Amino acid sequence: MDPDAQLLEAWRGGDRRAGAQLLDRRAREITWFFRNKVFDEADVPDLVSQTFLGCVSARDRFAGDTSFRRFVYSIAHNVLREYLRTKAKRRREQIDFAQVCVHEIDPRSPSSMEMRRRELRAFVEGLRRVSLEHQVVLELKYFEALKGREIAERLGLPEGTVKTRLRRGLEHLRERVGQQLRVGGPEVPEVMVEELEAWAAQVRAMRES
Repeated sequence: MDPDAQLLEAWRGGDRRAGAQLLDRRAREITWFFRNKVFDEADVPDLVSQTFLGCVSARDRFAGDTSFRRFVYSIAHNVLREYLRTKAKRRREQIDFAQVCVHEIDPRSPSSMEMRRRELRAFVEGLRRVSLEHQVVLELKYFEALKGREIAERLGLPEGTVKTRLRRGLEHLRERVGQQLRVGGPEVPEVMVEELEAWAAQVRAMRES
């Protein structure tokens, strides 16, 4: 049996330690999910807590027809959507991840990941300037080194949809990063995919250190 399923079964049977262990298995990746989508680093722990509280309250409604990880991510998406609605003062509106980017909601807010190198800052800020729909899949690709199939499984999306979002998101990201590099600096050549991958590896290493 899948380890998550075993822990969930024990949790439902009254084993609180199993529940804590199950949520702890997802703590790191859910923290990463929120890191570059918030306006203040201090907001991250609260959003992670809200996600896990949502898991607790919905535990017995989880049918088990998908992975527990996918279930957690669906709750995290809802928590993020509500957070952005609050920040954008759009509480009565739906936040469309396909249309809205983090920078659009609050352009004054710096990324929660502080980067010293100009290229790394441009890369991280570029991610905040593509649509959230694209940002989510790109960050899973770059920061967690997931393949299209793995991203699809984690988000509960068709693999073809993920591949399309990755392709289009990459096009937008190259453009946004290039724009950031040209701000207050010399003219730069077109940003290459290999450069993005190298910068992403450096950011990932910094986050893991």
